[in-house]
Amino acid sequence: MAPSTSDMNQIESEAEATAAKHVANMLQRPDQLEKVDKYMQRELRKKASVDGVLKTAMQTQLDGVQTGLCQLEAALSEIKEINKDIQEITDSLRMVPELVENLYALKIESKEHSQCSAALENLEHILNIPKSVQDALDMINEGKLLAAHQSLAILEHSRDDLLYEMHKLANQSPTDKNMLKHYFSDVEKLSEEISKQLWLILRRTLNSVRKEPKIIVSALRIIEREESEDSNAVDLFKRTGYMPIGRPKQWRNKAFEVLKQSVLERIEGNQFEDRSAHKMWLVTHLEMSRQIIVEDLRVVKSACVPCFPPKYQIFEEYVKMYHDCLSGHLQDLIGNSLEDNEYISLLTWISGYGSAEMLGHPDLNIDVTKLSPLLEKTVIQSLVNQYLYNVKKNYRDWMKNALSTDVKDWTHPEGPDEDESGYFHTQLPLIMYNMLDQHLQVAQTVNKELVNSMMLLSFEEVLEFTRLFEEAIMTYRNKHFEDRSVVKYFTSYMIATANNCLQFCEFADKLRIRYSKDLTAISKNAEIIFCRTIEAFLKLILVVLKCLREELFIDLSSNLNEVMTRTWFLSGNQIVDTIHYTLDDYGNDYIHLLPENFNLLITDLMNWIAVNYIYAVMQKRMTFKSYEERKQAAEKMCEEGNFLQQLFQRAPFNKRLNSIVKKRSYYEGKITLENILKKYSPIRTTKTSPFEAVPLVAEVIKLKDVSMLSLEISGVIRHYPDVTLEQLVTLILVRGDVSKNEAKQLVSDIMAEIGTQNKERTIFSDITITL
Repeated sequence: MAPSTSDMNQIESEAEATAAKHVANMLQRPDQLEKVDKYMQRELRKKASVDGVLKTAMQTQLDGVQTGLCQLEAALSEIKEINKDIQEITDSLRMVPELVENLYALKIESKEHSQCSAALENLEHILNIPKSVQDALDMINEGKLLAAHQSLAILEHSRDDLLYEMHKLANQSPTDKNMLKHYFSDVEKLSEEISKQLWLILRRTLNSVRKEPKIIVSALRIIEREESEDSNAVDLFKRTGYMPIGRPKQWRNKAFEVLKQSVLERIEGNQFEDRSAHKMWLVTHLEMSRQIIVEDLRVVKSACVPCFPPKYQIFEEYVKMYHDCLSGHLQDLIGNSLEDNEYISLLTWISGYGSAEMLGHPDLNIDVTKLSPLLEKTVIQSLVNQYLYNVKKNYRDWMKNALSTDVKDWTHPEGPDEDESGYFHTQLPLIMYNMLDQHLQVAQTVNKELVNSMMLLSFEEVLEFTRLFEEAIMTYRNKHFEDRSVVKYFTSYMIATANNCLQFCEFADKLRIRYSKDLTAISKNAEIIFCRTIEAFLKLILVVLKCLREELFIDLSSNLNEVMTRTWFLSGNQIVDTIHYTLDDYGNDYIHLLPENFNLLITDLMNWIAVNYIYAVMQKRMTFKSYEERKQAAEKMCEEGNFLQQLFQRAPFNKRLNSIVKKRSYYEGKITLENILKKYSPIRTTKTSPFEAVPLVAEVIKLKDVSMLSLEISGVIRHYPDVTLEQLVTLILVRGDVSKNEAKQLVSDIMAEIGTQNKERTIFSDITITL
């Protein structure tokens, strides 16, 4: 809408006001009046520029309007022409129904003419079918497959054209159709012959593609031609309902079936031996399969890919075929029942399926994760379970045989082996370790899960072995004590056995550290089994050391039983000398114990000798005739106690237990020999010598003034808080100058006065005395 006169007046007024304001701003100082001409020229230039922009904009708008009007005029003209054409078409269509009726006779004549035309066109081929077929067969024999297939295609087209014309007839004659099919029957035979040649060529693809790739390419060209004909035949069937004879041939699918069959034959064909011919037949077969698969796939990638059409994705298809055929073949092998190490051979091979030595080979670069599992998890687990079952069975047989061999060595006329430090040992721990380590190494080639399962199984069987080991030790011990002249090296082999037990613990912890440092990662049960196994061997050490102590007891018990008898009193140092010589004799064997075992045994012997010495004193086998006699007996006790204490402070009996035991720890310090001693052993590893009790006991006997007995008894109680009332009363009665009631009252009063103490176990806990 154009602006009104009043609006224009208002706009002019606003423009004049704005201009006046603008001029006022420019002429605020006197010196600016001199620049009025410059200001006017500048504003005139601006005005001219704005006028030019406005004119350009107006001209552009006018041009656009003019163009739009022209296009509208042209559109209107075209619409009128279209309406006219539509009307003419409508008028023409009204004549079609009548035209159909008028041309019906022509339609019939056209069909007959078409059939005759087809017959004439194919007449030459029809008349020469036998010759054409024979020529094609000759070409096949000469290796000219493309030419032979070209002849086949011409003959098939002739046949199909004739049959199609017959199909279009309203009244089809089955007789004529069958006659025509029979006449062209040799064409179908020719097709079969060509297909046989194709399948023969494709079956040898991996061999031919490197030497004669043209043969493979020719075969594939024929297959692609047939695929094209199949597609045309399907389209024709959709339009007319007619399907040419033998279509669709689907030679591409058949080609892949042939390739897959050849793959299966290559996998199955490399099994040259069976179990009866060679024990390692499966390992050989699997290795040959690995080499063949890798080499074949390398050939496919380098030679087949350029020959096959890209849409075939031949490398991916070959990978899938090898994968599927291999999966089926492995299932057949499993179904035929594997034996012994064949399970682990197969599991190891499967675990390396995706490695760089097989499908993960750098030349292949196959993503195994995109393939289906080679074997289902249930099948793999079944293999693992059967393998573990076999290993468990073998473990028991091997451990039993190893133990039997070791036990036989115990009765040999020669002693056990010595290491470089002079410690006795046998080969049993090393044999066991190597056996377990070998199986764990094999399991490691499969996966961590199998290693964990093997660890658990191994320690379970070793734990069971400790039971058999203890039975063998006790049988050996009983046999020896029945007749000590039969087994010459009983002490030596018991020493070796004790050392072996420590070696077993070291080897077990070494296996744990090497294969599964954190047993809780396997299962809580695995940790329990491992700890029980270590404890079992440490407890076996105590059993063996007890046998050694019992042997010494047989030799020394008669001498210790004579303590505090008239014979002992009059015999001088004969008894302690006998103990001395006996210990020195056995000490020559004991030095072959590992330091931990040596100190445990010596500590046990010290305790045992001290206990039996004091026990013999308390038996009151000697009646003193005077105080002087009692004094002499007490002084002799002190001398012998000091002698025995010094005896064990001389080489080789001067080693300390505590400083060494703490070093023996297993499973990151969770199991220690020291804890096992506290839990299961009667051996007390106190820092003081057990023979220090002998002088205290002697002082009670030696004391002349009965009134001073309370002080001596108090001293005994403070040094040995586990001493009992019965022991103290018996000790006082040895003196012979105090009645039983007086002694009991005295001890009771002293104990009541001293009160309850922390009754740490000492040698008095091993002395049993009843009043």
